[in-house]
Amino acid sequence: MRAVVVVLLVTAACGDDSVPPVLPEVEDTVALVDPTIGTGGLGFAHGSSFVGAVVPHGLVKLGPDTSGPFGTVNFLHYSGYWAGDDKIRGFSHVHLHGAGATDYGVLSVMPIKAFDAAKTKVTDYESRFTKANEQAAAGLYQVSLASGIEVALTATQRVGVHRYTGAGAVLIDLNKTLESGTIDSASISVDDAAQEISGQLHTRGGMSGGFGGYTLYFVAKAATPWTAHQVWSMGNPPSAAMTAQGTGVGAVLTVPGNFEMAVGISLVSIAGARANLAAEVSTISVDAVAAQARAKWAAILDRVLLTGGTEEERRVFYTSLYHAFLMPSVISDVDGNYQLAGQPVQHATWNQMSDLSLWDTYRTVASLYAWLAPESARDQARSLVGFGEGLGAYPKWPIATGESGTMLGASAEIVIADAVARGITNTGADIAWPRLRAAAMDVATPPGGRGGRGDVVDYMTLGYVPLTGGRSASTTTEYANDDFALAQLAGALGHTADRDTLLVRSRGWRKLYDPAVGFLRGRNADGTFPSAADFDPLDMSEEFAEANAWHSLWMAGIHDHAGLAEVMGGTDAAVAKLEEFFTLAKDDWDNADESAANFPRPYYWHGNEPDINAPFLFTQLGRRDLTSKWAKWVADTMYSDKPEGVAGNDDGGTLGSWYVLAALGLYPVAGSDRWIIAAPRFPQARVRVGGKELLVIAEGLSEQAIYVQSVELDDTVIEGAEITHAQLVGASTLRFVMGTKPQP
Repeated sequence: MRAVVVVLLVTAACGDDSVPPVLPEVEDTVALVDPTIGTGGLGFAHGSSFVGAVVPHGLVKLGPDTSGPFGTVNFLHYSGYWAGDDKIRGFSHVHLHGAGATDYGVLSVMPIKAFDAAKTKVTDYESRFTKANEQAAAGLYQVSLASGIEVALTATQRVGVHRYTGAGAVLIDLNKTLESGTIDSASISVDDAAQEISGQLHTRGGMSGGFGGYTLYFVAKAATPWTAHQVWSMGNPPSAAMTAQGTGVGAVLTVPGNFEMAVGISLVSIAGARANLAAEVSTISVDAVAAQARAKWAAILDRVLLTGGTEEERRVFYTSLYHAFLMPSVISDVDGNYQLAGQPVQHATWNQMSDLSLWDTYRTVASLYAWLAPESARDQARSLVGFGEGLGAYPKWPIATGESGTMLGASAEIVIADAVARGITNTGADIAWPRLRAAAMDVATPPGGRGGRGDVVDYMTLGYVPLTGGRSASTTTEYANDDFALAQLAGALGHTADRDTLLVRSRGWRKLYDPAVGFLRGRNADGTFPSAADFDPLDMSEEFAEANAWHSLWMAGIHDHAGLAEVMGGTDAAVAKLEEFFTLAKDDWDNADESAANFPRPYYWHGNEPDINAPFLFTQLGRRDLTSKWAKWVADTMYSDKPEGVAGNDDGGTLGSWYVLAALGLYPVAGSDRWIIAAPRFPQARVRVGGKELLVIAEGLSEQAIYVQSVELDDTVIEGAEITHAQLVGASTLRFVMGTKPQP
């Protein structure tokens, strides 16, 4: 049985007429989800949120691909949708959420009034729409097109269900992708008698192209018969043939005015797509399937029931929690079969997942799952074992059936270790250990390669990755985090000697601290640093990955805050430097012009991941009052219920999970069983997981009373900065007392 957490924060000034009444406990969590949050912003401020129909961990993410004043420019359309667009180019069945790269956006469908044989692309029929005529909800997307057609979309895990009212035809385009994508080949078959369309397409996207792409299979059935069809390929004109194959493949159906269709998909086979469709949709009805999708979302979102807060804060919270479950995606079929690139079909007794933005999600999402959705934590960890053992090396950013090779570090180690440390069973960690150990600790390259540990030999020799290639400082700090997590896993599996070795190695990041400049830097193999005269901590140089020296200084402190204090000359010096970091960030935020949000922030940059643990370092360094202050500033400033309400790419729910956890008063030490104690944001929240409830009471919370005065867990005073996961899920009461006076 898993614990349920109730966060109850009682307002001290409830008798004051100037204090607004506390909103009652949420009754309908799903209604508070707004999928358009995070769809706006420009450049580095774009949240890249997916808009469309999806269920938790759904492979099908059926939604609109849009265009507008900037066309379909890549950096605004990673998920296919941007808030500033006013045209829809088709409704595609697979998308990413919050990513900073483009992929998917294939198997596109467009309802039209009438078909013109000279126009065989969905983009030939793009239609204007307005936000006033669009409704996006959890599990359901609806829009009125300027063409006069009403669209309603919903989904199961592997099936997309469409309803088009007022259409005369439905176009199916197997050649359309998002920007930078390519369709190598496709085929389609129409069976009028069975009222079934089936086919496949092989595509390479901006990320999946790294392993040669993947094949998507589909089977579609209609609730109401179509009356005629045409197919085409290779630039040939449409005809009434039953099949078409090659490139430029598509089909059009002549349909009645009210047309519903269900499309099952698979990454394994057409037979798998057909079985998925049969298993998940018994009646082709948008209304019926949307109700089921809503229930699936309620089963997740109802695990946290808030009392209090503003309506906007509630929308931000539940949308953030919703975002956390859009990825990873289940890629196994209903029979458990799944495909990995270049490998025979595999079989899983778990839900095999892909679309894992691990460099981001290990920081927040993994631990959120372990607490609020242990079944997701298990499937995620076991899926990484499936990828690692199936492909020969553990992935950094798996998408669809393969490994994209994107980003750095061996973050899969952290996700697996985190699950094990927090008590998740059946992760396959014992299966993973030999390969993980070899990649991290063997001098000889193991069969299958090292995955994200490509620079580990120099790292083992020197204690850091030398300044001979790009991103050496960031790679070193990532390896330090990886080593810390792998040490926890080694200890859990009984490998104590390896644990001790890895713990020592996890402190190697300290060797990159240059006291001459007061920051981490790239270091030469001979032990020297480049000239201090050339150093600028605001320079996003090749030493760092998507960061500068200010951003990168704090990352390894999440597991080694003692080391951070040591290299900086003591705890007081470390706190002062960290407070300077946030003070400069606030000054920059307050005084920069509006367009500055579209670019990397020079100091605290919440829109990217390396420094998002920084507010919670204050607590680890003995100043939880400053955690309260600055975590609140981040949550108040970087989140809203507007399209611009996510400060940057959400990266598979990473920033959403940050908000959820911070709002509940906790933040994880990734790869371990530890939670840093912060300060909750809501007067009450009941978190219900596995049939148990843990009541967390925080007395006196108000807009001014943001500082934690004391914390008790089951009537035991918590003096330190952290509690363990076992303490959290095993207790019955967690009590915060809040006040206006900062308390270290």
